Amino acid sequence: MSGPEAFYATAPSVISEIGWTVRGARDCLHGVHVREFWLRKAALLDRIALTDDDPVGGDAATCAVEAARRLMEIDHADDPRTADPRGYVRQEYALWIRHH
Repeated sequence: MSGPEAFYATAPSVISEIGWTVRGARDCLHGVHVREFWLRKAALLDRIALTDDDPVGGDAATCAVEAARRLMEIDHADDPRTADPRGYVRQEYALWIRHH
């Protein structure tokens, strides 16, 4: 497998991540695991967008970019090397999942 999907090869199923995100929203609102919440949410939305008819300009892609930008704000990742928000999420998710 190559391409963006390769970053999610060992990720839990989309359905599982939807459940985690719904449960995690409460903790995020209380300041617990904020970065993990936004990382997993952004990765989930990116994965959904990759399966969309328009994986770059569709509604799912727009939501994925918005969530990715929120993660980038949390990480203070505003340098030119992070010009691709969804690419940033893929990179960060791949690093994160290796350690979990």
